[in-house]
Amino acid sequence: MNNNSQTIFILDDEEIFSFSIEHYLKKAGYSDIYSFKTSAQLFANMDKNPGVLILDHFLHNEIGLDVLEEVKKTHPSTKVIYLSAQKTATIAVRALKLGAFAYQEKSITDIQKIIELIQSEENLEFATVAK
Repeated sequence: MNNNSQTIFILDDEEIFSFSIEHYLKKAGYSDIYSFKTSAQLFANMDKNPGVLILDHFLHNEIGLDVLEEVKKTHPSTKVIYLSAQKTATIAVRALKLGAFAYQEKSITDIQKIIELIQSEENLEFATVAK
């Protein structure tokens, strides 16, 4: 069951990529989506209690792993999908150890996989609640 009602945050300093993710999320039925370029903007809006944060690894003047660590300290229930264009297992392992829900290689062609991760997370939570 996918009701697409949760709040989704995107933290990525590449406007085209953020716009593309937001566009495809809207096509998939999500409407409560917020995009940010900096962690300061993100943390200023965490009172909206996002269900999912799509987080890029390389941000302007900061690294996503640092943001991930802070998000999990302050909002541990937020599911984080960590993105990186870097093809190293080290980043993926570190992100997962810090509490990311999933790791996804960052690519415009893989946006559908990000949506599938969000939907699988929703279905997993629904199945857990339904038991």
